[in-house]
Amino acid sequence: MKYYYNLLYFFKNIATQNKDNISISYEKKEYTYEELDKKSNQFIGFFSNSHILQNDVIAIANTKSFEDYAMMIACLKSGVTYVNLDIENPKKRINDIVNLCNPKAIFSLVEMDIITELCEENKVNFILYKSIENSDTDSNSTISIDGETIAYIMFTSGSTGVPKGVAITHQNLIHFINWIQQRYEIRTTDRFANISPMYFDNSVFDFYGALFSGATLVPVDKELITKPIELVGYIDKMQCTIWFSVPSALMYLTTMRVLTSDNFKNIRIFTFGGEGYPKSELRKLHNLYSNRATFINVYGPTECTCICSSYTISEDDFEDLSELPSLGSINQNFSYVILDENGRETKLGELCLLGPNVGKGYYNDPKRTQESFKKFTNKNNYEKNMYKTGDLVEKRNNLLYFKGRVDNQIKHMGYRIELEEIELAIYNMKEVEECVVVYKRGKANYGKIVAYISTNFEISSNNVKEYLKDKLPSYMLPNSISILDRLPKNQNGKIDRKELKSR
Repeated sequence: MKYYYNLLYFFKNIATQNKDNISISYEKKEYTYEELDKKSNQFIGFFSNSHILQNDVIAIANTKSFEDYAMMIACLKSGVTYVNLDIENPKKRINDIVNLCNPKAIFSLVEMDIITELCEENKVNFILYKSIENSDTDSNSTISIDGETIAYIMFTSGSTGVPKGVAITHQNLIHFINWIQQRYEIRTTDRFANISPMYFDNSVFDFYGALFSGATLVPVDKELITKPIELVGYIDKMQCTIWFSVPSALMYLTTMRVLTSDNFKNIRIFTFGGEGYPKSELRKLHNLYSNRATFINVYGPTECTCICSSYTISEDDFEDLSELPSLGSINQNFSYVILDENGRETKLGELCLLGPNVGKGYYNDPKRTQESFKKFTNKNNYEKNMYKTGDLVEKRNNLLYFKGRVDNQIKHMGYRIELEEIELAIYNMKEVEECVVVYKRGKANYGKIVAYISTNFEISSNNVKEYLKDKLPSYMLPNSISILDRLPKNQNGKIDRKELKSR
């Protein structure tokens, strides 16, 4: 495998070798790698004429248009940093992101009132793609991009209410792409279903996995996600071979009963991450497609370039439904330590990641960077960059198992409790389709454990309580249980814990 020092030469080589292959495929139009390369060069010409320089930041009001993807490639080829905006976010959140990044310009396919207003208020240029003149440039002649150059900034929610912008470098992504290509045995004939929005970390898998392997990216419109029958039909029509999403998206399709053995005939790999996939639910999907598809559970924080571990699901995993599927083994060229509350190594504690996929920190936010990105000193007094994930894991037989979140670990009635353990017990009820457990602190001596459940069956909170009495100790039983038709989701398709906690 050839090694690349930056993403400029990585993409240049891929585009040259696969110039006639389809890079991006829509239902009514397809674009070759040669066309994608040419469009990105046009945008680089605009950068040059507009004094947008290497290490500058630009923002993209990304709607998965061909131009949006070409703009991302243009940034990677010129050393400019991009950030994808969620245009449906509240104005304040977008404004916070713009203030943190201070972009030279915001690019968009169409006029958007909220973006126009923000640009005027922050004195940032708002540029429509159609206004960019056709000015090709030789993007490869003089530019030099070192591996530490920031490729993109991906925003996550912050506990203070201000979003955190994770800075990921060219070098981080080169390691990530090489891992994807080997782990998934990517072929140029593969077609990635781009389910996730481009401002969400999971999209990194689709974009870089496809377009830096000579494969095809198939954008899936956001509206289609809410139409299960149409979505499944589209994935089949577009002959997608690789699916990556949060488990909630697959659980939703299962709940809506739109999946049969006649669906997804071209999918060779189902991969999922971003939240736990209860085995009782995963088994339904596995039973349908395991005869022709591989199932891979992945784990990784945004701060460490999307994915840091993976695990292939087998039939043996369903013998015990009492815990989530294993997170698997840490990727090659990664390392980790598990630390207890006192910073000592243990087999059950907080997962801390080390290695070249650990990002640069939070953009323009040194205080929060120092809180989560630390230096780890090994027994030989050698320091490595380390990211504290906040995830509690257990190591057994050289595999990692998710045990909860540091911030989801509560102390209730004197007991330490992982809320995820209660959720898993509830998921083992065959009538339950989705659930989440939150802890609400009131004026009483103790807070309340509150469970929210979605189901299409006729069950009551008393039914659930009786069931749990045989599964959990009394101090872990929910104080109240709410039965809903469907649990609320956030912009990334995950169950919205914050919204439920505020009820």
